[in-house]
Amino acid sequence: MICCKECIELLCDYFEGTLDPETASSLEDHFKDCPPCVSFLKTYRQTSDLCKKTLTAVEIPEPVQEKLREFVKTRIQNR
Repeated sequence: MICCKECIELLCDYFEGTLDPETASSLEDHFKDCPPCVSFLKTYRQTSDLCKKTLTAVEIPEPVQEKLREFVKTRIQNR
């Protein structure tokens, strides 16, 4: 079973649909039994949706997007 830290590390890939089916299923099983991760998932989803809404009108260069992804991923992993 996936632990909370692994769950957080996999969220980006989960939302992008790039996880293999077995890992995605394990992640979903974890969500069923872990209210703190469900809360984090909801916040992550809301943040992602808000960013998509506000950033669609602005073209962000790919290198900046990559740096932002890495920054967010690092911050999440250090929690």
